[in-house]
Amino acid sequence: MKVGRISKSFIAVLLCLVMILGSVMPVFAAAPAKEKVEYEGKGRVEVEFMSKVNWKNPVVTVKDSTGKNYTATIVKKDNDDITFAIKGYKEGEKYSFSISGVKRKGTSGYGTVNGTVAIPARTAQNIKRAEAKNTAIMAAVKNLGLKKSTVREMDVEKDRFKGKTVWEVSFEGKRANKKGWFEFEYLIDMTTGKILRVECERD
Repeated sequence: MKVGRISKSFIAVLLCLVMILGSVMPVFAAAPAKEKVEYEGKGRVEVEFMSKVNWKNPVVTVKDSTGKNYTATIVKKDNDDITFAIKGYKEGEKYSFSISGVKRKGTSGYGTVNGTVAIPARTAQNIKRAEAKNTAIMAAVKNLGLKKSTVREMDVEKDRFKGKTVWEVSFEGKRANKKGWFEFEYLIDMTTGKILRVECERD
């Protein structure tokens, strides 16, 4: 009989704990888990959740590694994600963010989701063929008196110069106050767009 009373008491305690936890768990489970944080460019960050969510006056706060606050504007929000834009962001920096006023659908009480996002540094983009062509012509007009309307025999090819990949831009044209035709050749760094060498000879 004594053992039976202990067993009943133990079961009663367990039932009480289950009831207490059942009433508390929804509060703890209010903040949804993140599935993915993705940087979309131009300061925009998308956060996707692993479950459906509800919103109530959501606010996004953003800080950098020094604790400096940045203004964040919510661009859009849905039942499973949110996108916000960081104003005044810097490339090559890592930011922490907090999203308040969100809960996992079916739970009570709104919570806060925290996370981090790294904004990559800008990588050098190769100068396109048309850009190299325009750079060479405009430089010749400005520095060598090229008459733009006389340009002919335009040729743009990839080449190597002092260990760098370059555009070799060659063409013919007339120069102001000069008789005859001239041959122009420009070597333009494909990464930076900088003119590395210029040649101009009478044809």
